[in-house]
Amino acid sequence: MNPIVKINCIELTWIDSKEKVLEWDNLLIESDFPHPFSSFTFYNSWVETFVDDLTQIKMLFFYNNNKLVGLAPIFVDQDNKNVSILGDKDLFDYRDIIYISEFYEEIYIELLSYLKSQKWYQNYTIIMQSIPESSELFNLLNADKLIDFADVEIKQEDVTPIFNINDEWDDYLLALTKKQRHEIRRKLRKFESQNFHYKLIKGNQDLSKFLSDFYQLFINSREDKKQFLTDQRKTFFNKMLFAFAEKNELKILSYYDGNILISACIVIEYANIYFLYNSAYSLDYNSFSVGLVSKIMALKQSIENNKRAFNFLRGNERYKYDLGGEDIKLFEIKLSIT
Repeated sequence: MNPIVKINCIELTWIDSKEKVLEWDNLLIESDFPHPFSSFTFYNSWVETFVDDLTQIKMLFFYNNNKLVGLAPIFVDQDNKNVSILGDKDLFDYRDIIYISEFYEEIYIELLSYLKSQKWYQNYTIIMQSIPESSELFNLLNADKLIDFADVEIKQEDVTPIFNINDEWDDYLLALTKKQRHEIRRKLRKFESQNFHYKLIKGNQDLSKFLSDFYQLFINSREDKKQFLTDQRKTFFNKMLFAFAEKNELKILSYYDGNILISACIVIEYANIYFLYNSAYSLDYNSFSVGLVSKIMALKQSIENNKRAFNFLRGNERYKYDLGGEDIKLFEIKLSIT
């Protein structure tokens, strides 16, 4: 570790951390991998919905010369003796700590030193889920920099395919295989032969009506989605989507047959990237490929709006690769402090 670098760790409550939202947001944008799942907007919606005991949350702010260079939102599960990054795997596609890459080694070691020093911490396991392969944590693990702190277990958890945007729409199509390009054009022609109409929802106006229709599409598409969409998760979605809409970071691309919603993509626009957070479509319109077409059009819009990338998020569904997605691997890392 560079002896010149001095990192100060400050522990705050969840309530007190709200006073540092501006610093938090600036840190996230400055980090190597800014994404909405580490934003205050996303975390706050999750905490308000799922956390009854706020004392389980430890907000660790890491400073270098009075500049915020790292943030670790920690959740302490005393029943199971686990420590994790705030959130859950079902709703968060990424859950790393936030850091400026220049200071990652000092921040991670300071985090482990902090946990090791806590009186309540004994025989606890740090469980870090949904850690992207680009995380600097792997540099520490590969170099055995944490060998004096913890025993480590690593396993792959999932993938989040992403398409990095470099060209125009026509160039994008030409870069696909002949079969992929033919299928996209054929599906678009068939879809566009109908009188379906498009609607873009960005702000809070029309959002309540849309969500009511969207949830119905969502639960009708598959039995597992019906089981997934509990009342509590629906409450979270409502809070989160309205909050992103308030910040002008929400785009909903929806298609209708008359007044009937037939497909929609919910996109969070963050750090000049489109994140495809959720989607749904009507099974009654399968012959027009309405589900796939809405995703194609979301991707097309991201290209035309000069975004840096289109992130399909969690899951290895075939269509993501047919549209040019390339995997970001996600890992689960368990650290047992020695």
